Amino acid sequence: MDRLLKKTLLAALITAAVYLAFFLWLDRPVDLWVHRNLAGTWICRAGAVVSTAAAGSYVRLGLALTLILVVVVDPRLKRRWTRNLLFVGLSCAVALVIGEGLKYLLGRQRPVMLFESEQYGLTFFAENGAQHSSPSGHTLRAFSIFTALALLFRRWRYLFIAAAALIGVSRVVVTAHYPGDVIFGAFIGICSALWTYRYFFGKEEPSPQP
Repeated sequence: MDRLLKKTLLAALITAAVYLAFFLWLDRPVDLWVHRNLAGTWICRAGAVVSTAAAGSYVRLGLALTLILVVVVDPRLKRRWTRNLLFVGLSCAVALVIGEGLKYLLGRQRPVMLFESEQYGLTFFAENGAQHSSPSGHTLRAFSIFTALALLFRRWRYLFIAAAALIGVSRVVVTAHYPGDVIFGAFIGICSALWTYRYFFGKEEPSPQP
């Protein structure tokens, strides 16, 4: 079996097990604690600022500008920077499509529904945004973009992944998502970037850089 496929399947099994554990035992108490103790504090306000870095409107605008720039400047992708830019954009686009589909399919109720009416769980095939908690959109966008950048610029890979993780944590701090949603989103973002790299550049891993 293909090595990347093996890694992806193993990671999927681990992520599913962790997600289930959080869903059953940890997500609710964690978000209730955050809501009671951090709401209105400077930590919550800082989390809101950090979350803005992966806001859907900004990311979608960035994707549109990326496509326009590549088509206008270098439609045949002869320049390295345009290939890299398109790769980052496609990594995020793939994650977005997968994430939006799963949000609708699972229909997980957001923490606000737990706080206001004690509703918790999956509703499936939900069109209401208040039931689109899982996976975390901000997190999958952040991890797809920053993982793609980490693959291109390996010297800074730890900084990129740390930035994505910080955005993921901020979604729990502002109680927009449960921890399980963030873990799920991170998995989708990372896998989207890895598979896009594989098919975009024709290899599984980037060449070593000094």
